[in-house]
Amino acid sequence: MNGMLHQLCLGLFLVLPPTLLVIKLQKKKPAWWIVLTMIMGLGWLFVSGSFVFYQEHIGDLIAQKQELPVGWDSDGAAGVAALFLGWLISLIYTLPWLVVYVFIVGIRRWCQNPQAPSNDI
Repeated sequence: MNGMLHQLCLGLFLVLPPTLLVIKLQKKKPAWWIVLTMIMGLGWLFVSGSFVFYQEHIGDLIAQKQELPVGWDSDGAAGVAALFLGWLISLIYTLPWLVVYVFIVGIRRWCQNPQAPSNDI
């Protein structure tokens, strides 16, 4: 069960930024501060949840005396990073999606008014 919850948190983390940016692209709402706050807050929650449920899953495997995944004991400071920097991890993951968003907005504007004078020097 903990393994499934880990996968769910990881999946929600990966889907969060593109989903919010698609909503922002289509409806032009909510405001940017709300989008970024949701990305940071929910992203932190999903990163932390993924780490906690993964650790619980490893504990379940140990209790059942099953084979453990490679590298299960070398997580280093992943827990500290998830707890204190989960919001930053979420923002860093969002950056490529923001580049795609800006590209789409630029194409949309160009297609709406392709004859606009350019400011090329």
